[in-house]
Amino acid sequence: MSLSLRELLNRARWRDGALHALELVVVHRGAPGDRRVVSGARVTEVGASGVTIAPERDDEDETFLPYHRFLAVRGADGALWDKELGELASPAASPSADASNATTIADEPEGREVAVRHEVVLRAATAQSPLVKSAGSAAELVIDGSAGEGGGQILRTSLTLSMLTGRPFAIDRIRGKRKKGGLLRQHLTCVNAAAAICSAKVEGATLGSPKLTFRPGALRGVEKSFDIGSAGSVALVLQTIVLPLAFADGPSTITIRGGTHAAWAPIVPFLEHAWLPRVRAMGAELAIELRKTGFYPAGGGEIVLHVTPASATHVGEAGGLLEGKALAPLHLAAPRGALTLEAEAIVSDVPESVARRELSALAEQLDDERIVLRSATVRSVGPGNALWLVARDEDGNTNVFSALGERGVSAEDVAREVAQRFLAWRASGAAVEEHLTDQLLVPIALAGEGRFTTDVLSLHTTTNVDVIEAFTERRIRSFDLGDGRFRVML
Repeated sequence: MSLSLRELLNRARWRDGALHALELVVVHRGAPGDRRVVSGARVTEVGASGVTIAPERDDEDETFLPYHRFLAVRGADGALWDKELGELASPAASPSADASNATTIADEPEGREVAVRHEVVLRAATAQSPLVKSAGSAAELVIDGSAGEGGGQILRTSLTLSMLTGRPFAIDRIRGKRKKGGLLRQHLTCVNAAAAICSAKVEGATLGSPKLTFRPGALRGVEKSFDIGSAGSVALVLQTIVLPLAFADGPSTITIRGGTHAAWAPIVPFLEHAWLPRVRAMGAELAIELRKTGFYPAGGGEIVLHVTPASATHVGEAGGLLEGKALAPLHLAAPRGALTLEAEAIVSDVPESVARRELSALAEQLDDERIVLRSATVRSVGPGNALWLVARDEDGNTNVFSALGERGVSAEDVAREVAQRFLAWRASGAAVEEHLTDQLLVPIALAGEGRFTTDVLSLHTTTNVDVIEAFTERRIRSFDLGDGRFRVML
């Protein structure tokens, strides 16, 4: 069985736990022979178009290595993959040929059954999550902010679920695996916004703080404005508070200012086309309005969020700590029929010809005559460029793939990043791409039921699973289907 490079790395990571034993040989200009060897232990995320590696020193940032720069992947017994020879299947990373112990689960909502090679086991079923350091009391959780992915997501999901369950928490080593740990402006804005909608008692809410204690009160509808004060992501602030607001005592209108098209975060078109429709279908009555576009580093963007509390007719049943807070179950099938593709590129203080070049290059790489292309020049306080592709199936299920332009990166390379991510997802046949996977986990936990397939099970996702279980005692399970897809289900 021949595996793609991404599949090989993911199998080594999740099935065998042997990614740390691999060596990645990559093109690195200026190194001896223009080659560099990177330890697999430094890989923090395996994505559709490349891998993210942790810095070697404290004064460095994370680095993204696209797959086209890979020359070889070596294990203890020699080459597992070689660019010159083509893709080689690794016995250590491949699914076992012996399927005698395989189980079956319903693969799609219509009930088709498939063999499951194994459940992805991240830790012993009886072991406490490494993310939970201790319980300060019967209700309070003490969270290690450096566990797993070790970024801001642990804090954001903890805030969301603390508000929904009423369970206080303390977190230390916030963003412990980032070059500059502690609370940055966007994380502090998340804390302040969360505190404002539930009258929480908070300790440690200062810039750079590595520790925080959060004791939530009752959720209430509010009309508030929050300014991140930088190009930090407005989408991440929105996602921290939106589900708790759906169960507040009245409607809310929230204005958030900052970056609307920011790196390492969902861009606003992603929310509009992919995330928001799914959450609405589960019963949350939400609407967002993009008023101003903001790019890194100037920021200056603005969105307005409108939330109407979920009615009893829209929610399901929930028990335990969630105290009746629930959404309708989410069951997503694999894409049906031909995909409808729409691509858009926007620029600010950059010639619109750059956007048109991105669209042209994207259409050429996708080789699809049915794609709709749009370009626009937008007003923003600083220069910027964003490209995104919306892929919609016959049932209206949508995935969004995006990339941001930056100085020194060609329009063709921006288009290539979007095309590679889309093509890898489409080839897998999965219902949901990796970033949306991560952001549907909390809604599924609120529903108490849900399932879909994804092509990438990232460290972001598995860390989020641990946070969710810590607060709700609900374990979202992941199964390797053995065909390049993972089943995520509760």
